[in-house]
Amino acid sequence: MDSSKGGPRGPTTGPPARSNRNVIIAVVVVIIVVVAAVAAIELTRHPSSPTNKVVITIWGSGSPGGEQEVFNQTVAAFEKAYPNVTVEDDPAVGVASTTFVSAAHAGKAPDIYRDTSDNAGVLFAGGLVLNLSKYLPASYFQNFTAGTLADWTLNGAVYGLPINTNGVGLYYNKKFVKTPPTTLYQLVQEAEQINATYHVWGLVYGLGSDSGYRSAAFFPAFGGSIFNSQEMPVLNSSQDIAAIGFLYNLTYKYHISPPGLTTMTEQEDMFMDNESAFMIDGPWDQSMYMAALGNDLGVTAIPYNNQTGDWPEPIWGSIGYFISSPQASGASSAQIWASLKFIEMAVNATNQWNLFVKAGDFPSLKSVANEIYTNSSITSIDPLAPGWISQEQHTQIQPNFVNMNYYWPNFATYVGNLYDNGTNNVSSVMNAFEKAVLTDIQQASSSVAMLMPSVHLSTTIQEISSVQNVKQSTLTSDSWKM
Repeated sequence: MDSSKGGPRGPTTGPPARSNRNVIIAVVVVIIVVVAAVAAIELTRHPSSPTNKVVITIWGSGSPGGEQEVFNQTVAAFEKAYPNVTVEDDPAVGVASTTFVSAAHAGKAPDIYRDTSDNAGVLFAGGLVLNLSKYLPASYFQNFTAGTLADWTLNGAVYGLPINTNGVGLYYNKKFVKTPPTTLYQLVQEAEQINATYHVWGLVYGLGSDSGYRSAAFFPAFGGSIFNSQEMPVLNSSQDIAAIGFLYNLTYKYHISPPGLTTMTEQEDMFMDNESAFMIDGPWDQSMYMAALGNDLGVTAIPYNNQTGDWPEPIWGSIGYFISSPQASGASSAQIWASLKFIEMAVNATNQWNLFVKAGDFPSLKSVANEIYTNSSITSIDPLAPGWISQEQHTQIQPNFVNMNYYWPNFATYVGNLYDNGTNNVSSVMNAFEKAVLTDIQQASSSVAMLMPSVHLSTTIQEISSVQNVKQSTLTSDSWKM
């Protein structure tokens, strides 16, 4: 399978680290556009088909291999179906790129961007992404699975069309693992036995190496969560402390995972080199593991917590296409029309089936998902598909609200340092972690309040963004540049 799959992170081999700079840029975009939206003029909801030649630009075509092949086929089919429209694509721009923000500030964003649902959600809250609910009928959105549609929905508005869905599961090497574990206790026990018998690591898991993407799966297994229903962090709860304590103990108590792991590449290499029996990763790396391990490669759902009876729930995210708002791209009505037609074709059933066959992408359309899940010969296409289907039964929706952006960098700082230093002060670390996320949220809210004195101080960024959704603005680039 190719890289650049769903999940919040995933332009290359798994989740990229978030930086405070990315968070600040995203929040500044929200502030600037919301201020300008006070005097917004509503866009037309009926873009017109082009009568003359029209060019639309697209950033991102997926990872090399199957995804790019299907994308190129889509472009060719689209230009044949709509001869007045020319597609110009830039496959070099990955997901969650700050290049988009810079281009949007200059009014030169692409017409279409292939991005993750969570990053696109922040951009939508900032007024940089078109509200598709105003352009496509509600019946159209019912074609997508509930989870993927939720990934691309904020405040009741659909801001992008999902083309795939996935998260992480438990890979295992059949050379060492005869029967995959069904509980976390069995996972630890089997990993200890493998360590003693084969003198390899039971599991490679660098706790701070992915900004908390994989670790998020374990909060529900201990009864916890990252945020409460008000989208505020609850990381200092006893449940979340227990979850991080368990992951910390994989290295420092059970000694089944090595210390000192700082990158995903290290962990991938160890698993492919038969130096570890288990690896938690996503389908975007499956082709790489298959090439190294062949028929010895297996995958299953991360086993449930036998103490609580709860399952780990990996963040199950989505890659998809969104259309830039006209103030970000300068698009004409004809370009919006052409962009809508393109993204509808890009995510249709034929392309999603081809992406599953050629790139291992799990579909977002109900029809294609049903075909895969009920196909008795599916293992002839992807022998590991049943394992991913079992994992998909235990997942959490990718958070796409602004506050989630403060989780990633602070996890890397606080929990990453806990793992790096082996200090065993999990409770104090989680307390500091939660306070840091809260501080970032409060600072962002204060910045909004200072720029908008007419807005009450208790107004949240999400509430402010809903004002933007009422009327999208046709702003000149000069009126909202930094």
